Amino acid sequence: MNQPSSQQPPVFAPDATLSFTVQGSVMTSNLVAPTLTIDGHLAPLPIVGNRTFAIMSGRHRLQVHSQWMRRYGHAAIDVDIAPGQTLEVFYAPPYHQFSDDGAMGLNPQARKGRGFLVGTWAFVVLLVFVMPALMTAIVLASD
Repeated sequence: MNQPSSQQPPVFAPDATLSFTVQGSVMTSNLVAPTLTIDGHLAPLPIVGNRTFAIMSGRHRLQVHSQWMRRYGHAAIDVDIAPGQTLEVFYAPPYHQFSDDGAMGLNPQARKGRGFLVGTWAFVVLLVFVMPALMTAIVLASD
């Protein structure tokens, strides 16, 4: 007759720490927190700033993206975390949703899409200030 096994399933015992930083500021974010998955499991993040996760040591796959009207700012990295280690990972979402790639690494990253953002604002300033002045000059010249 077989005796029932007294073995219990393994218990999740985190022995390392993952420190994840979303770079930027609230003024340059889309006000929606990026989505992070650790080995396929959803891990909530702030819009900007740092979040710390207790994690098992070993190799892990981190994937992150931002989403507003569509998914953008994709980045992924494989990391190795030793027992007792705190590993810092940095994610820089792009400035706008028309850039497919974000940047993620073990050091602070440069954000992508600055040129497009500056060009868009320059165009808006041109429309708001230069066009009315041009229209006024045309009206005054026709009198």
